Amino acid sequence: MLRFSALFALAAIAAAQDPIAPHSAFEPPAAKAAASLAASTKDSPSDLLTTGEKTDFNETAPYAETVEISHRLERASRFVKVLEIGATPEGRTMIALVVSKDRAFTPDAAAKTNKAVIMIQSGIHAGEIEGKDPVLMLVRDMTVSKRFAGWLDHAIFVIIPVFNIDGHENISLYHRPSQNGPRSTGTRSNAQRLNLNRDYMKADTPEMHAWLKVFNTWNPDFLIDNHVTDGSDMQYDVTWDMARNQDIAEPAGAWVRDRYVPELDKRMAADGHLVAPYGALRSVNGKREFFMEVFTPRYSHLYSAVQNRPCLLVESHSLKTAKTRAWAHYDIMKHTFDIIAADPEGLRRAVREADKQMMARAGDRSAPAVYLAGKVSTEKSHPLVYHALKNAPFQSEVTGSMVTRYTGELDDITTVIHDQIDTTVEAQMPLGYLIPRAFSSVADLLWLHGVEMERTAKPIEEVFETYRFANVAAGRGGTEGHVMLTMEPRLVKEKIAMPAGSFYVPMKQRRSRLILALLEPAAPDSMAAWGLMNAVFFSEGAGGGRGGRGGLDAGEYLSEPIARRVMADFPELRKEFEAQLAADPKFAADSRARLAWWFAKSKYEPEENGRYPIVRVWEKNW
Repeated sequence: MLRFSALFALAAIAAAQDPIAPHSAFEPPAAKAAASLAASTKDSPSDLLTTGEKTDFNETAPYAETVEISHRLERASRFVKVLEIGATPEGRTMIALVVSKDRAFTPDAAAKTNKAVIMIQSGIHAGEIEGKDPVLMLVRDMTVSKRFAGWLDHAIFVIIPVFNIDGHENISLYHRPSQNGPRSTGTRSNAQRLNLNRDYMKADTPEMHAWLKVFNTWNPDFLIDNHVTDGSDMQYDVTWDMARNQDIAEPAGAWVRDRYVPELDKRMAADGHLVAPYGALRSVNGKREFFMEVFTPRYSHLYSAVQNRPCLLVESHSLKTAKTRAWAHYDIMKHTFDIIAADPEGLRRAVREADKQMMARAGDRSAPAVYLAGKVSTEKSHPLVYHALKNAPFQSEVTGSMVTRYTGELDDITTVIHDQIDTTVEAQMPLGYLIPRAFSSVADLLWLHGVEMERTAKPIEEVFETYRFANVAAGRGGTEGHVMLTMEPRLVKEKIAMPAGSFYVPMKQRRSRLILALLEPAAPDSMAAWGLMNAVFFSEGAGGGRGGRGGLDAGEYLSEPIARRVMADFPELRKEFEAQLAADPKFAADSRARLAWWFAKSKYEPEENGRYPIVRVWEKNW
């Protein structure tokens, strides 16, 4: 009876429990009026209003409303076209809106206009949905109320209003406990439980396959990715991140640093927003200093950057009201469109020149190495006043310890910002790469990314550059359905045979930096690092004298005499072996490791064992 009563009580508590509604201790004063949102809503026909607008952004509608409003905009304006771009794992249709005064509704037609192409996406993390309604409002403002019709004289827009549709439709009151509305939201992950904003390089999901086709056929000049971030409470209602150091090719990086960011910050501040770069305060010698975060191409804005295209990662703050967040997204997109429309050719010239400068490095041994990974610089910084909120500890009866609570008191910190990168991994750009035909899966992924390739007509045998590996290790646990690898690649030159029908990847193409990021094994999001080439490292023929040629697995009674013979024939190797024994007691005590050492030095070890199958080409002689 007691057990039944307890279960009944728990069920009653669960049924009655309302979701927690966290809130920020500070809202920007201008957020209450949210003047730009109000003006857009006032000028809209009633049938084009979103559920967000109708509920003061306390609710968000199912995806069906997004599709319906998109088609209503298409019917209301001949400048709007709704495209079906793919399907989700659960079978839902993905759409994109193209907005063009020239009715340039295909990539080829858009390219002929010589206008800037701006791509916008929302809801890649579907619980972070505040970009969805504002982008539909902005399309309405361009084409129906025509408040911003002038943008269409200078730009074409490609808009994915909801990227992670299955996650969007997985609605619950409890999915975002750290977020202040809307009342019900979707999830960060898709139906396969994968995070789409980690999938840009490995492309495991059907949503990403669809996205890559859009991005790599439209070739946008600028990308916007709308998110909501959580973390410490602060005065800022929106933060942003962009590649702006050696993580994006010049002069696209110069355009971001010198033209775009200063103008964006100035315009947002004039509208009453508090805006900061994305990052966090850290304690340095007892002082709080602000550090940016260094991202890799698995994320949207760095994927765009390795294609020499600026991307604005928008992160409104989860503790601000949903209306404040919608206002932030609306205005940061509006001001971005204003800045680009004021000088579209400046942006287009910058990205085209970035393409040209990066391609010029291909095959030039005197050219600078290309950045592949880095860390935030602890030495380089410049002054910053950071607008935080004060906090104080309180005793929690739940944890039994002190817990942080933010107050409404402003905490304006005179400090420094660390927003530069120290390079940790780089590589010179060869003329091209050769991929053996047996590794066609590598070529398939490159093709998905829009990479140009050609097939070899005959066998090729030459001395090529490639890599051999030391200290290959699988990461602990899983990452997005993969076990990632760490390794130490060593550049070598060896005579290698490539069969006819292998894949040649020339680097004098626009996506040369993307190719480096995928094929250089030391790059953090390379195919090798993501575990997409594990047969190279973990298989019967991957090393240790196990190539099916009577090696270690044949038994010590056969392998030991072979090793002893090699030892006798090569006294210099014996000295090297004895030095290894003396220096490494663990190795000395491992009989199998000792035998493997000799097989690795002998002809009995297959030449391809431990060698990267993809080669770097500096001269194309075929």
